[in-house]
Amino acid sequence: MSTIHCAIDWQTSLPGTVMQEMLACSDYWQPDAVHRQQISHAPDVRLAKACLYNRPNSEQDSILVSECGQYVIVANAHLDNRDELALQLHLKDIDRLCDGELIIKAYERWQENTASHLLGDFVFILWDNLKQQLYCARDHFGVKSLFYAIQSGRVILSNEHKSLLAPSLAVSRQLSHRWLADVFIPTTGNEFLSPFDTIHTLPAAHQLVINQQEHSCEAYWSLTPQVLPKLDDDEYIAKLAELFEQAVARRLMSQYPIAAELSEGLDSNGVVGYASRLLGDKPLYTMSFDGTALNDDNAHVWSNVYQELFDAIDLWPNVQPLWHDEEANILRAGAYVEAFGGPSAISSWFDPRCSLAQSKGCKTVLSGWGGDHCVSGYGDEYIQELFLGRQYIRLYRQLMLRQQRGRGGKPIKALLRLFIQHQFPQVHNKRLQQVKGLAKQSADLFHHSILAANITSRLAETIKPYYATIDRTSVQARDHRELIEVGVQRRMALTEIAARHHGCEFRYPLLDKELVEFAYSLPSHLKCKHGVERYMFREVLKGHTTERIRMRRKADVLTSIDYGKIRASVNELLDEVLTHWSPEVGMIFNREALEQAAQNYPHVLERHLLSIKSLQQQLESGLIHL
Repeated sequence: MSTIHCAIDWQTSLPGTVMQEMLACSDYWQPDAVHRQQISHAPDVRLAKACLYNRPNSEQDSILVSECGQYVIVANAHLDNRDELALQLHLKDIDRLCDGELIIKAYERWQENTASHLLGDFVFILWDNLKQQLYCARDHFGVKSLFYAIQSGRVILSNEHKSLLAPSLAVSRQLSHRWLADVFIPTTGNEFLSPFDTIHTLPAAHQLVINQQEHSCEAYWSLTPQVLPKLDDDEYIAKLAELFEQAVARRLMSQYPIAAELSEGLDSNGVVGYASRLLGDKPLYTMSFDGTALNDDNAHVWSNVYQELFDAIDLWPNVQPLWHDEEANILRAGAYVEAFGGPSAISSWFDPRCSLAQSKGCKTVLSGWGGDHCVSGYGDEYIQELFLGRQYIRLYRQLMLRQQRGRGGKPIKALLRLFIQHQFPQVHNKRLQQVKGLAKQSADLFHHSILAANITSRLAETIKPYYATIDRTSVQARDHRELIEVGVQRRMALTEIAARHHGCEFRYPLLDKELVEFAYSLPSHLKCKHGVERYMFREVLKGHTTERIRMRRKADVLTSIDYGKIRASVNELLDEVLTHWSPEVGMIFNREALEQAAQNYPHVLERHLLSIKSLQQQLESGLIHL
């Protein structure tokens, strides 16, 4: 989670203190070391890095210069294919090279095709003195972030958002309407956007090339089905288990203890179960929910859930669960806003778990998040494939088995719904928006937006409602939506920023590029076989968690949500926002719609109100303007 910085002025000199100012924005997480260097005087090119030491050789991964002296790099990288790169590049003594040095070696050979040869979680900024240009890239699913601004002959880049707002750089602080839509309207956006109009985010799986004349941002990878060898189902599942184990093992490379999130869900149990075995005698620390230990006050809500966790933990001899002895000292939302440098929707939800990991000196936190986007997906769209393929006997059998598992009504009704969906789509879509659920919620919040009309009218042609993407007619189409079209990049950026406050970083085995490509390409029936949703991943988990957890349905999850507590919090936040309502805020938000949404969807509006509150504070202090 090292932070990397670059500033270029093509025409004049940069302010002398610019790198110190940018580096100072990382002081809150107490870097292990900081480095800065002026690479060139004409143009004026400066690089800097605030380092977190985590992997072997990370101490030497600072500002790195190639042997020929023409290429300079700062990188925040965890490369997972080091051995393969060594073979391709004919490198010996690979263990003595850090990841940044490997990327330079790769660039010397492949130039602007470098990113397509890398695996892992990475972002880097490379100055090519021969071509007088920057070459930057971000990993396949955006686990690592990069922001940039180009204005008045200057280029500024960093994965520490606030550093682009260093006073001497004078980047415009105009509020972004795209950010407003992304945060406050349920759309299909996937990127994590800056609230400032002139600051851009490099999308996942993209590379950025910048020289004095122009800049280009292009994808170097896209998720497409692979041609797999013809195997039987058991062989496919065995290969999936092999790739999953490899994905977990790749993310255990650290000089420090490893921590992992653990709930009663399949994904986190899979990650912890495999990681526990791979670590052998080394401890694996786990954090669950908000980190609160079971006590007399919460036992009536959580006792059954915690018992399931305890039963699973008993299977793993080296797993040591971490709990807060007292109420967690959670970072206030304002701390995130201050470190981010602008209004944000960064949640304190991750803070209790990250602080527990930090208490044991962990710098890597494993997460099972993203699994049900593809690798452990439900496969419910398989029935759509059977219907459209006119495989009615197999479809009816599948619906019968689903009903026996308690995951659906009568097959005849399900067949009728499929018929209406495909023969009368307008009727189906209208009904979808009227029935209580995610589609109705997103339709209501889209068509009765809390944003003011003057904002929504400008955005009308550029945004697409989320509810319009809910229906998918194949397993692959659904997985593509979940991985590429909605939400993943936003989650990656939020967790990176939240973990940075505690000197650690999240890693996601179930978003391993090779694992995802294989799972994405598997026959659809493997995800929902014999009426059992998530079938293939359940098979991968055999022996790695309890049978109760391995075969549970979504409806069996025992977690309780205290909606009364949420509503009370929302009412308190709403009062604060309305008390500080100003003409400027009224130009952005529809007060009446905001109050109505707070009553109808308090679980959604809690996050929105925190963002509005931080935006109000920024407007009042002049740190952002309309």
